[in-house]
Amino acid sequence: MVRALLYLRVTSLVGLVTSRIRRLRQPKYLSGAVVGGAYLYLIYFRRAAAPHTAHRPGPPVPSLAPEGFTILFDLAALALLVILIVNWAIPRRASLAFSDAEIALLFPAPVSRRLLLHYRLLGSQLGIAFTALIFTVAFGRGVGSAGNVWFHAIGWWLILFTLNLHFIGTSFVYSKLMNRSLTTPRERATTLGVASLVVLALIVWVASTLRLPQSGDIGSASEFLKYLGSQLHAGPLPWLLAIPRLVEAPYFATTGRAFVPALGFALIILIAHYLWVMYIQVSFEEASIARAEKRAARRQAAQRGDWRGQAARKAQRPPFELRDGGRPEVAFLWKNLFSGSPIARPRAAIIAALLTLGGCEWLVQRVDLDPMRIFLGTVFGSILGLLLFLGSMMTRQDLRTDLPNTDILKTYPLRGWQIVLGELLTPLATLCTIIWFLLLAEFLLFPAHTLTWFDPALRGAAALSGAVIAPPLVAIQLLVLNAAVLIFPAWTQSAGNRAERGIEVLGQRIIFVAGLFLITTIALLPAAVGATLILLVAKWLAGTFAAIVLAAIAVVLILSVEAWLGILWLGDRFESFDLSAELRP
Repeated sequence: MVRALLYLRVTSLVGLVTSRIRRLRQPKYLSGAVVGGAYLYLIYFRRAAAPHTAHRPGPPVPSLAPEGFTILFDLAALALLVILIVNWAIPRRASLAFSDAEIALLFPAPVSRRLLLHYRLLGSQLGIAFTALIFTVAFGRGVGSAGNVWFHAIGWWLILFTLNLHFIGTSFVYSKLMNRSLTTPRERATTLGVASLVVLALIVWVASTLRLPQSGDIGSASEFLKYLGSQLHAGPLPWLLAIPRLVEAPYFATTGRAFVPALGFALIILIAHYLWVMYIQVSFEEASIARAEKRAARRQAAQRGDWRGQAARKAQRPPFELRDGGRPEVAFLWKNLFSGSPIARPRAAIIAALLTLGGCEWLVQRVDLDPMRIFLGTVFGSILGLLLFLGSMMTRQDLRTDLPNTDILKTYPLRGWQIVLGELLTPLATLCTIIWFLLLAEFLLFPAHTLTWFDPALRGAAALSGAVIAPPLVAIQLLVLNAAVLIFPAWTQSAGNRAERGIEVLGQRIIFVAGLFLITTIALLPAAVGATLILLVAKWLAGTFAAIVLAAIAVVLILSVEAWLGILWLGDRFESFDLSAELRP
């Protein structure tokens, strides 16, 4: 039986590789594979090979000081601890990832539970080894990574395999705890009570020993590192981080003398997890079958264009009341909001605005929390920049999702531009709502006394300008991505399907991102030139405040005209679009 299962695993791997190679005959996958391979080589493999060249141009890669290396080691252990805490905080049934064919062939067969576990763990090794290889290459020249490349590869494999076993063991514990035939109500109540008391005691202990950073703690890099080191060795953290430190120690080993004992302790923890998984008596077959059924349902939904699986959701309240008459584009907004983010709905948006206003005002009033205010302002600013240029790729409630329904949409008594505009409204409303919240938070988190050169009037003008520029800017990016749907529908289906994997799909997505940036930059050039000219002239004539307002108005007008022309052009393209002809092999 062992030889049969090994044969099955090897032939499955060969079939997977063969199918990937065969589909490179299609141009959409071949071009994607070329771009994806070039990206991986230039970003990772070429950089990883650079230290071995004899004459490498450029400055040498810096390494961390000993205290910085220690902080990095502790922060990595803390990240591992957070992953474990989140894992334990999510109760779930014992289920393993078996394919439909494996369930149909192996579960009825005379195969023991332990042999099925070994088969599943063996199957996971390919993914773990590949991920370890990618991480080794990606972090191979990181700051402070002075160890041997083999230390890094083995270290990543140990970390990932230990986490895999820990996740499986956690699900087994929850299944046994919630199974009435295995655990009595008294045992369940006692276990949960003791666990709750331990967690509460640890929370109180951590809260009483940790302190927020003061202004002196963030004055310089050395002071901040000293603050981090003191906090990571306070209270229960040294005890909680002991096991994560042992697991990650082989990766951070810099010499063979340090690697050998670190490897020994990490293997002991790995073997302990293996024995934990093997000897806890829990049935996982039924949950694995249910997991396979859900995976199949998600795959079918993704093939229909519903990659989020919205069809399986329960009935929801309508986002707003849809009247019998009115603009047809509003009906598209109403329909697509069911599958969009709840924050874009009017009631949720009002609640979020009030919470943002109250929370930011409270934080500004607390002078002792200034470091927290600055940190949140920096985070919100980073998210704002990300959404302004990549948010259009995160919201897909438009033609990218409705591509399989284009034949139905074409039967509506509407012009093409009306359908395109209606499809754009939901992602546009979602992104603009989030952007406006972030702009409000930035305006409130940096009051006048923190930026004396940026008085409230200028801050208000800048925030208001950003708020009015965001809709046409986001609309142009959405138009680019929706135009790609109608021009390259076959590519859009493969690149937009979250169930698709592989270097060729990675390349397709890179091509889409590059095209988005290129066309958006071209669209921004006239607005940038016009705004610059108006800003220079108006500042000289009427002052900074008026210059910002007039420049923002110019940008909004130019971008709005471009967006409207794009909607008209895309509407004509939609009217002549034939999905069956475009996807014909």
